[in-house]
This record gives sequence, C-alpha cells and structure tokens, in this order.
Amino acid sequence: MSLGERICRLRTAKNMSQGDLAEALDVSRQSISKWETDGATPELDKLVKLAALFEVTLDELVTGAPPKTEERKQADAPPQVIVERQGMPGRKMAAAILFCMAFGVLLLFTVANAFWAGVLFGIPFLVCGLICWNAKKHPGLWCAWALFLMADVFLRYGTGLSWAQVRYTFLWEKFWNYTRLAVAWCQFLGGLGLLAATAVKLGKAPMEWTKEKKRLAVLGGVLFALLCLPLSTWIFQIGGLSVSGLVSFVAWLQDSLRLALLTALLTAVLRGKRKV
Repeated sequence: MSLGERICRLRTAKNMSQGDLAEALDVSRQSISKWETDGATPELDKLVKLAALFEVTLDELVTGAPPKTEERKQADAPPQVIVERQGMPGRKMAAAILFCMAFGVLLLFTVANAFWAGVLFGIPFLVCGLICWNAKKHPGLWCAWALFLMADVFLRYGTGLSWAQVRYTFLWEKFWNYTRLAVAWCQFLGGLGLLAATAVKLGKAPMEWTKEKKRLAVLGGVLFALLCLPLSTWIFQIGGLSVSGLVSFVAWLQDSLRLALLTALLTAVLRGKRKV
C-alpha cells in the first residue's frame, strides 16, 4: 500500500472529506487529492500533522509498519479521560461586550429623547458584534471592513463625501474646501490599507490555477473594467434623478463592488503564486 492510499484510508476511517482534511492542515483540497493519488508527497511538517490527526505513529503512516510492542500496549490501554473546562472564545466575549455597548448607546440616546440617533450610533456596535459572534476566522478584519463601508455610506449621504473623489485631486478648486479633499484621501488610504491587509491575510493559502478559476479571474477583471465606467453619471443624465437619491446609492454600490472585486483578484493572484 502506497503512502497516498494510507492517507486516503485513514482519512476515510476518520469520516473526513478531502476539504475537511485540507482545512485542518491549512492546505488546498487539490494538495490532498495529489497526495492520495501519489502525485505529490507531503512535506515533513505535514506528515507530522497527519500522523497526529490520524492518531498513528509517523513510521506507521509513512512505511505502513505496525507500531512497536510498547506503542501497541499504550494504544491498547484504556484512554485517560481529561475533562477540560473551555470558556467562551475570545471573539464571542468581544461580541457580548459589543452587544452590551450597542444596547447602552441606544438606552443613553433614548433617555435623551433621541431614539433614532441611538439606533444610528448603535448599529456599528451591533454589526461588529454579529461579525465577532459568527466569524471563526479574521473577525477583526471583517469588522474593519464593515466599519469602513458604514462610514462611507454615512459620509456620502450626510456630507456628500466619497473616497472616490480623490480622482479629482488635481482639479480641486479652493472654494470646494480642501478639508473635504483631505477626508476623502483618509478614506481612500484606509480602504487601500484594508485591501492590502485582506489580500495578504487571505493570500497565504496556496491555490492551483485550474481552467475554471482562470475563467472566473478573467470574468472578474472584465466586470471590474465595466464597473469603472461612470454608470451613476449616466443614470443621472438619462433619468434626471436627484443626486442624493438613487444615483448616490448606485455610486456607492459601484465603488464598493469595485473595491471587493479588486481585493478578490489580488488575493487570487497571491494565492496562485504560492506552491500547492
């Protein structure tokens, strides 16, 4: 029996799919498939993790040799049950604190006869709390994205400001107020930092460029190019709509989708450059 066949047999015995095993080892599912078909050999650190995960010795995993007598006795001995008290995960504790803060803000503004202001200022705490409660990976990163998008919506509808206005930097007139341009640049740099952090964070896992993924990447690039067209301006010119209405929403949606697509494409490029 080859190494790949042993990995497949042990994985099946654990009722794990290739995706489950890939997630446990922080590799791609394609890597697991290559190992099991003997198309590639796991590195030493992955072999050690596999042996620990399958509860076999490294010798037994690699060569198929049965464990030594002492190891067999230890394996046949009744397992010692160790009861560990597991407290609430840190992210859920953070979520509980954020929920309390959302309720506190709402209560404070309600007492001051400003209920809807309390709802407005409580929503960021509530949204971040929901993210921390449900997101098992990178909750801080997703909270940062949520806050960035909510701040973008507030600034667009409250002040007419947008990070996309940085493209008018060299055309900016003094009477437009340079403080507004500075705020737009702060937003832009913040979004750029989030984009880079997301791509680096999610781009660590290797990815094999299959034909399907290449097609998706090309489709994403085409969609990104289309979203760079001034769709909201055309809607305004054709329909004569108010800039503060549907056009503003379309502009926000267009900018957000552009940012999301650019982040996804950059992440895919970084993942594709790593060895599977």
